[in-house]
Amino acid sequence: LEQKSVHVAANLLKLFFRELPEPLFTTQLYPLFLRAIQMNDPDNQRLSLLENISNLPQTNRRILYRLLDHLILVSRNSQQNMMHLENLAVVFGPTLMRPSKLVDSNSSYYAQSGSSQQLNKLVVNVKQEPDLDQMSNELQGSMFQCQIVLQCLKLRRDNQLI
Repeated sequence: LEQKSVHVAANLLKLFFRELPEPLFTTQLYPLFLRAIQMNDPDNQRLSLLENISNLPQTNRRILYRLLDHLILVSRNSQQNMMHLENLAVVFGPTLMRPSKLVDSNSSYYAQSGSSQQLNKLVVNVKQEPDLDQMSNELQGSMFQCQIVLQCLKLRRDNQLI
């Protein structure tokens, strides 16, 4: 393992979570997590996130805790690897959380990945007219996803997520 790139392992881990049929933060609870992270009061935000996490299926919650523990260990070497909690949240947030709209629209793409015809359609659609509202909403959604994962990392690090 010492001869293998840590980047390969990290990409495989992200790929595993991205390819799950249901995201780790379930589609059903996604709107509740978004609502929680947008709360202005930090105490209410924390309580809401804790409640939402407790409502995850037990398997998802156990995997989430293991992943958070691993990412916290990675962040302890941030002086060398530059992967502090904020960077890890940016890398893993969109992978662990996907709104149902993206799950549905991407599932047919992933099922046909490798198809140059599908890729050409995608490129043609991008060249025609970018939907700036959709792009803005997706960017905002990604930012919220990163914030949710960051808060979960901090809660776990601070032993508030048990």
